[in-house]
Amino acid sequence: MPSAHARVRKALRFEAQEYPPFTWGFGPNAFCRAELNGRFRVEHGIHFDALQRLTEDVVWLNADYAGPTLAEGQVPYMAMWGIETCSVKSGGAVYDDEIARSPLRGIEEWADLEAHRWPEVDWFDYASLKRQRAEADPEGQRAVRLSAGNPFEVYCWLVGMEDAMVHLIDDTELVDAGMRRITDFFKARLSREVAAVSGVVDLVFMADDVGQQHGPLLSPALYRERIQPFHREICDHARSQLPDALIEYHTDGSAFRLIPDLMAAGVQILEAVQVECAEMDPENLINHFGGRLGFQGGISVQQVLPSATPEAVKVECRRLVDTLGRHGAYLAAPSHAIQAGTPPENILAMLEAVLGPERYDAALEGARVVSA
Repeated sequence: MPSAHARVRKALRFEAQEYPPFTWGFGPNAFCRAELNGRFRVEHGIHFDALQRLTEDVVWLNADYAGPTLAEGQVPYMAMWGIETCSVKSGGAVYDDEIARSPLRGIEEWADLEAHRWPEVDWFDYASLKRQRAEADPEGQRAVRLSAGNPFEVYCWLVGMEDAMVHLIDDTELVDAGMRRITDFFKARLSREVAAVSGVVDLVFMADDVGQQHGPLLSPALYRERIQPFHREICDHARSQLPDALIEYHTDGSAFRLIPDLMAAGVQILEAVQVECAEMDPENLINHFGGRLGFQGGISVQQVLPSATPEAVKVECRRLVDTLGRHGAYLAAPSHAIQAGTPPENILAMLEAVLGPERYDAALEGARVVSA
């Protein structure tokens, strides 16, 4: 059986596989993880954390935050920008990264940006990358992913979504200045991470949501004018640092009409692939971009994993493998974070369908040994 790294590299070379690499992506959210650990142990005699670790083909490394002390309960990747978060209850689950205050909402002048306290690349413990890699993959068998940032999303967090969309049209100098600050930070941090991490890096991850359920958030022309230059700059920087890595890009929603421009910016793998959104049907994506663009995700956390029968989950997962994996470059994965209330049986059905019998049986056995 090939190693996780070999499976991923084969996919990145656009070589088809009956059982492609698998990654949990954003994985179960914290509330869901606790729920799954309890239910898997009681109902199946399996330690879910062990099962997740044994089935993951990609190690995602992020340098630990080590900057100024944050207020209790604040989420570091948002709070470091001065964004205040709060906990929100929904459907019995608790979400800790909802925005309570955008610190630059209502700004009108460059001076407001200059006065803001921006994060510094020295606020991170880059030595933690080697520790993370050793803990997550002691045998060095998995592929490795680094993050290259989310410049437009951070700008939206800072000024608020409504102001950000208005700035794209009516205050272009302000949004350009903000995006410049954010982009420069992410480029500098990526350079520090590349210097600190040991071994091969296979994937570089960017994330800026540009889609909604029924179409893109903005027109292709506006994307090309205001956002694409920063995306291209990050892609070019990542490629100069890691020429053998592929750049994957996360966006929720319907991004179909923006895909050609994302590819022109340097994106090589589209991540999330929310197939229930407009124009995001796998056949449509492959017919237009197959052989030129890779994919990660597609296993719906909106409809399939939480609501389908286990047999329907298996059928859908094999459809995705056969379609998105037709030209090879497919990393099977949930389309986003798995939510509370997702049946353990459906998670097992997903794993059985995409891992193949040998890997699936070995993972179950390994998880049972850990839980004993």
